[in-house]
Amino acid sequence: MNGLESFVLGYLVNSLWQVPLICVAAYGCARLVRRMGPQAEHRVWVTALLIAAVLPACAGTGAWLPHGFGTSASAAGSVQVEMGRFTQITGTALHLPTGLRHGAALLYMGLVIFFCGRLIWGVIQSVGLRRGSRRLELTGEWQNMWERCCCVFDVTNVEIASTPRITGPMTVGFRWRTLLVPSDFLETAEANDVEAALGHELAHMQRRDFAKNLFYELISLPVSYHPMTRWLKSQIRQSRELVCDAMAAEFVTTRELYARSLLRLASMMLNQTQTVNIHAIGIFDANILERRVMNLMTKPRETRGLLRIGFAAVCVAVGVATCGSALALRLDVSEPPAPAVAAATHDHPVKVQGAIMAGSKIGGENPVYPAKARAEKNTVDGTCTLQATINKEGYITRLRVVKSLRKDYDESALTAVKTWRYKPYLLNGEPVAVQTTININYSIGG
Repeated sequence: MNGLESFVLGYLVNSLWQVPLICVAAYGCARLVRRMGPQAEHRVWVTALLIAAVLPACAGTGAWLPHGFGTSASAAGSVQVEMGRFTQITGTALHLPTGLRHGAALLYMGLVIFFCGRLIWGVIQSVGLRRGSRRLELTGEWQNMWERCCCVFDVTNVEIASTPRITGPMTVGFRWRTLLVPSDFLETAEANDVEAALGHELAHMQRRDFAKNLFYELISLPVSYHPMTRWLKSQIRQSRELVCDAMAAEFVTTRELYARSLLRLASMMLNQTQTVNIHAIGIFDANILERRVMNLMTKPRETRGLLRIGFAAVCVAVGVATCGSALALRLDVSEPPAPAVAAATHDHPVKVQGAIMAGSKIGGENPVYPAKARAEKNTVDGTCTLQATINKEGYITRLRVVKSLRKDYDESALTAVKTWRYKPYLLNGEPVAVQTTININYSIGG
């Protein structure tokens, strides 16, 4: 199996369970910081999406580490178990048949390409919608309102245009931005409602939400197949609308009047159907009108000082714990190892590399650092190498030292390894006895 296929499958397998884990942690943090305002909640959801997209690609600390990889030792001493050329710290590997590996990798890559194509098509439609719109030449009261809103939100390089292909105001564009409105919007909407809509969309422009949203979509493409990813992005949209509502209500009009305008605008668009599916930022992107109105009608509670710092510290701690747990439990996908074995006979066990047998260990005690040597400060660092014979049932029937470190260290290694149990080793579908090598590393911290 090539490195790219191994990485792709590892990302897929780990994202299956890591994305829900991140969503649960993000939900708890979002509920915790909700009293701090929609901006804090929005940051939690954005951070969660970025972690969900990146974390499955990160190598866990509990992987098979190359021989000689350094680990910190405590004052009580540490013991590492080596089998062949690899050191088992934690973690495990998932072996898949060749056909299943290739099929899963192709299916996953096909889904990623599909979602990438859908995103590109949405952007192309947005660009086409913008080019097919008609720029509005505002006069009188509308011009004054437009200039005042642009000034309040400090937005430049922006124009307003109309098109019959949308049902409500929305924002498109990066540096040169356009606020699109339905063709009859200025004629049918009340002045207060127009002001609310302009304020909301210019708040999106001030925050550069169009560019940010495109970035979120791009970085989340590898996990777009996951239902929880769509849920995460919906939470981002909802909290983003709450943030822009707060900005528009504060700078354009009062919170109560803005809430009333939202209700009237929603009723105007209730029976209309949008003819295109585009990548744009609209005033009703999130279907949470009731929550938006309630949020506007509720007096904001300020959270300051130590309480705010405490909330932030808890969120950081939860995030670190979640990422650490996900990395520690990471699964690596590989093809079933090709055993380097000698010919099996009735009298001789099969010789199997230690790295292969390491994944078959299912129980037993771990070696401990000799207490007497530590107490008397008569310690050494080094490796005790054992040769083990394992029967068809997975029990060790013969164990001997082939490279001695010191008698007390050898005895510690022998005592622990004798308790080990393995899954039966199969050769051509039949369990056979095997012979393998086990290295026990001893080190003491200063």
